[in-house]
Amino acid sequence: MRMKRTIAGVLFYCLVSITASGQEDSSFHNYLYDSRTNYFNQLPPQKKSVIFFGDSITQWGDWSELFGFRKILNRGIAGDNTYGLLARIDEIIRHDPKKIFILVGTNDLNKKSTIASIVRTYGSIIDALKKQLPATKIYVQSVLPINEQLINRQYYSGTNEQITDLNTALKGMAASMQVTYVDLYNSLLDDRRQLKAGYTYDGLHLSGNGYLAWVKLLTNRKLL
Repeated sequence: MRMKRTIAGVLFYCLVSITASGQEDSSFHNYLYDSRTNYFNQLPPQKKSVIFFGDSITQWGDWSELFGFRKILNRGIAGDNTYGLLARIDEIIRHDPKKIFILVGTNDLNKKSTIASIVRTYGSIIDALKKQLPATKIYVQSVLPINEQLINRQYYSGTNEQITDLNTALKGMAASMQVTYVDLYNSLLDDRRQLKAGYTYDGLHLSGNGYLAWVKLLTNRKLL
C-alpha cells in the first residue's frame, strides 16, 4: 500500500506540474487503456517471468512465439505513454519478474511532451521498479526510428531528429540509474537513416521482419 501511495503521488505531481504549464498533453486514459489494464489486473501473477512493457509497438509483438518460450508477459497498450506506464506499474511489480524490457516515448513525443518531462517521468518508472524489484534486470530500449516518407503526418508528428535526441537522453538516464540501455534504433535504419521500409507497414509500427530484427538483436546480445 505504501508503494501504491508513493507512485500515485509521483504521478499526480507530474500531471499537475506539466499540465498546469500548458506545455503538453499528459493524458493516458481511454477505453483501450482502461479495459486492457483491467484485464491485466484480473490475471494471476506469473512469478519470475519476463515482461515487455510499453505501447502499441510492444503490444503487437507476439513475444512468446518470437522467442520460443511461454513465460513472457506482453504488457503493451496501444497509445500508451510514460504517464500511463507509471500509473499501471503496480501490475508489473506483482509478478516479481526476472527481466523487464521497456519501450516507451513515441506517444509522448506525439503529444508534444518535452524530452526533459519524458525523461523525468521515465525516471520515476525506473526508480519505483528498482525499489520494489531489486533483483529484477531492467532494460531501457531506445525509441524506434520512423520512416518519414511512409508515415501519415495526420497521425504522427514526431521526427527522427526528436527521437534521436530523446534516445540520447534515455541513454544518459539509464547510465545514471544503473540499468541497461539497448540501442534498437540504429539496428533498424536504412542507408538514409530511416526505419527500413521492409521493417514497417505504416512508417511507425513494425512488420514481422521488424520484430524478427528486434529479437535477433536481443538474442545476439544474450539479453534474452
